[in-house]
Amino acid sequence: MLKEFIKEYQRIYQISFDDGFIGELERFFALISEPKFHPSKELIDKLNYLSTLGHEPPLVAIVGQFSSGKSSFLNALLGSDILPTGVVPVTAKPTFIKYAPNYMLKILHNDGRDEYKNIDELSAFVDQRHALKDVKNLTIYAPNEILKKISFIDTPGLNSRSDADTYETKMILKEAVALIWISLIDNAARKSELDELNAIPNDLRQNAIALLNQKDKLSNEDIARVLTHANTTYSTHFSSVAAISAKLQRENNPNSGFEAVFEFLDRIANTKEDFIKSTCKNILISSQNQNLHFIEILDEISNIFTKFQDRTSLKFNELKDRYNSKFEIFFEAIKQNAALIAGEINGALKNEKSAYYKEKNGLLSKNSFEKVEYERVSLDRDEILGKLIYNDEKFAKIFKKFRRDLSEFEDEILADLQAIFDELKELTLRYKAKYESLRKSDILHSDLLFADIRKFSSEVYSLFISHIETLFLAKFANLGLFFERVFIKVSANYQNAIRLSVNFIAQKCEKSSQDYESDPLAFSLYYPRLSEINERILNELSYYEFESEFTGNSTFITKFINTLEAELATLMDKNQNYINSLKSKYKSDFDELSTSLPWS
Repeated sequence: MLKEFIKEYQRIYQISFDDGFIGELERFFALISEPKFHPSKELIDKLNYLSTLGHEPPLVAIVGQFSSGKSSFLNALLGSDILPTGVVPVTAKPTFIKYAPNYMLKILHNDGRDEYKNIDELSAFVDQRHALKDVKNLTIYAPNEILKKISFIDTPGLNSRSDADTYETKMILKEAVALIWISLIDNAARKSELDELNAIPNDLRQNAIALLNQKDKLSNEDIARVLTHANTTYSTHFSSVAAISAKLQRENNPNSGFEAVFEFLDRIANTKEDFIKSTCKNILISSQNQNLHFIEILDEISNIFTKFQDRTSLKFNELKDRYNSKFEIFFEAIKQNAALIAGEINGALKNEKSAYYKEKNGLLSKNSFEKVEYERVSLDRDEILGKLIYNDEKFAKIFKKFRRDLSEFEDEILADLQAIFDELKELTLRYKAKYESLRKSDILHSDLLFADIRKFSSEVYSLFISHIETLFLAKFANLGLFFERVFIKVSANYQNAIRLSVNFIAQKCEKSSQDYESDPLAFSLYYPRLSEINERILNELSYYEFESEFTGNSTFITKFINTLEAELATLMDKNQNYINSLKSKYKSDFDELSTSLPWS
């Protein structure tokens, strides 16, 4: 099945072309309309038009306001009354005038149906007073020598009573190679005309001429004055301006001014090939600009990510410095609180006299005991626990404040990281809003490719940001677990730490006393030092467990942010690689298109 597809593709698209202009033109058409470029219907229509133009005379549009004499001009130019004239708008539909050996009328209906009639029936289709809603345009075929080198389109004008017909005129102007604007000489260059002239396509203006009809009504002096005014007013719309008289031309009067018209038409006929080349170049530029536009759109999201990473890297370094300073403060707070507890316990130690009885030595002292008094250290558990835990809120407040400060610090970290993510989210959503409704500005651009870029833009959050959001949420959870561990082992555990420390000191004092009484020579009495008590409290408050995570070069927050930054960079690299793969496709198409035009 794949072989059959390839064979069919090669049959359609790998065609051999003849040498010469037509062959080069067909080669260009074949390449630029390849399916991989997803050509629009409008582009295909444009190529078909140029293909037809390559084998037919160029089309010149006749445009002007109501009663400006367009039909009279054409009749005078062709030397026969092909078109009806009158005081009412008589060109109701765009009317092509083309060469054929015999007169004939073709009616193209809006449903695409062609209908051929005798030329005598033309009047039924050109009067705007008749209902012609189902007629799209007309074509008059005539055996006229001029029509062998030039075809004409007589338009209803750009101010037709029908919006549909005005639109049709504008569409036809896109197919015209040149334009002749007809204006009555005593009404030329007025504001009402200038408003319409702005609707003329820019690429037609270099092949456009303004003809001021009915010069026979004015003196030579008035004609010169009007031409001076018209040349100034029309300078941005037409390549030249000439005064003519259709009436004098019908009378074969050499002063009709039509020599300017024939020179203009000869130039257009002789520059058809140049026009086609120029149009093809514009089509190519349009296609290339489309790809460049898509690359620019992709560059924009790529730059968003790049600049975000640069800013975030600086922000992460700033946060690590700030957070590590605060972590050191919290770590020092654990140490200071431990010292306060140790001081209280140390202050509760009491020296007291104690005694024990031992058997006297000697034969006469057998079964006789003597009392031995000594001084020892004791710790009243109930008293000190009551002071530190049960009957005093001092340490409850200290550790409650520690927990509150630590919780606020956690919230600060979360807020900072959330702000970093929110910045990226906001920039991406702005990008999404900017391009998810993008429409092509050039009718020749590909509808499918623009649909693809809209789809890409609408999915940019799920494509790129959702994975980053998942990363941040996972890191938030890890951060929460760490702070919860600190809360549990320090804030919530301080009472248990006090109990364990007090019991340890008290039991050690009692055990020391018992051992001493059993064998004074083997055992010495235990006298707790403040530093020893402090170490015990620090151990019970997990001080040393958190030391590497709160201080040094590899603190928890340093590793946390470094890991976040590294994983974020990995995701960003994936994002950029995906964007670059899309850009490379557009760049490849751009490069291929660059070699498609056979003319420099």
